[in-house]
Amino acid sequence: MRIVPVRHIDTRIDVAVPPDRVWAVLTDFAAYPEWNPFFVAVDGVAEPGAELSLHTKFSARHAPRIFSVTVYVVEAPRTLLWGGGFAIPRLADGRHGFDLSPAGDGTHVRHHERLSGLIIPFAGKQLTDLEHRYRELNQALKERAESITPSG
Repeated sequence: MRIVPVRHIDTRIDVAVPPDRVWAVLTDFAAYPEWNPFFVAVDGVAEPGAELSLHTKFSARHAPRIFSVTVYVVEAPRTLLWGGGFAIPRLADGRHGFDLSPAGDGTHVRHHERLSGLIIPFAGKQLTDLEHRYRELNQALKERAESITPSG
C-alpha cells in the first residue's frame, strides 16, 4: 500500500454581510477579473459535474496558469468545492473549497484546500506562498461582498 503525502491549507475570514451576498460574489465567475487577485478568470459555471478553467495567478510577476478542474459540490449558500490536478496522476491533486456559515449578521468564510501527491513534500515554500495568496483572495472577497448593494 502506498501512502500519498497530504497537506492542508485552511484560511478563514469574517464578512459583514449575509451568506447569500457572499455566495453571489463567490459564484459570479464572470466578475472575477474585476476583484479576484488569485483566480483572475474562471470559465464555466458553478454546477456539480461542470468543468472549470481556472486562470490562476500565483504571483504578480508571473502570467496566470490555467488549470482544468471539476466542480464537486454546490450547496447554495453554503459550500462550493472543486478539484483537479496535473496531467500526471498522483503527482499533485487538490480539492479547493469555500464553506460559508452565518455569523451574527455576517458570514464566516472558510477557504481551504486539501493537496495530495508525490511532489507535495517538496513544495514547502510554494504552499506557504499559496496560503498567502488565499488570504489575499479572502480579503478581496470580503471587500467585494461588503461593497455591493443588494438588489431587490
